[in-house]
Amino acid sequence: MNTASSILKRLRRASGFTQRELARRAQMSNASLVAYAKGRQDPGLATLERLAEAAECDLIIEVRPRLSEPEIRTLELHRAIAAKLEANPTDVIASARRNLALMRGNDHEGRSSLYLDAWQALLDGPTRDLARAMVSTDAAAKEIRQASPFSGILSDDERLDVLMRIDGSRVAAKSGRPIEQVQRELLAKIASASVRLGDAETVTA
Repeated sequence: MNTASSILKRLRRASGFTQRELARRAQMSNASLVAYAKGRQDPGLATLERLAEAAECDLIIEVRPRLSEPEIRTLELHRAIAAKLEANPTDVIASARRNLALMRGNDHEGRSSLYLDAWQALLDGPTRDLARAMVSTDAAAKEIRQASPFSGILSDDERLDVLMRIDGSRVAAKSGRPIEQVQRELLAKIASASVRLGDAETVTA
């Protein structure tokens, strides 16, 4: 979530202006800008627009539907993969290309062709664009993550860590089962390949 203070930090970083210079350009006191930056006062939309104009930036407000639990799960798995992509892009991309070829071979009716074509274009393009799509919450990214070519990038233990962080405590609290039991059930599902990157399935209460 973009709080006013985080927006101000991004405006300063994008503009290269000091806080005092940004306040001067926005025709407000430096003390007011400090209060906004520290979250002591709410600048309001009109003031944020004025600050964006002073910073020579566009302030874009967007309304997006909240992610469902399966979408959150898939997003967090891809964030973990994106970290591996950053550390070792050559191997991750090579593995994704192999997976993509297998997925195309199994997609006899072409139902996933749009997703697969989108991943192909990303794999052929700059790594930064690929990483951005993996962790984006926009509609297009949510769609293509339904058919992800990154199976096998995370180890079972790494996937378990992600799933426990997202689902473990919630499922244990809702079901009354010990957290250790939930962890064992998640691990069993991972081992049986029933928790995949684009799957909605996981341990439930």
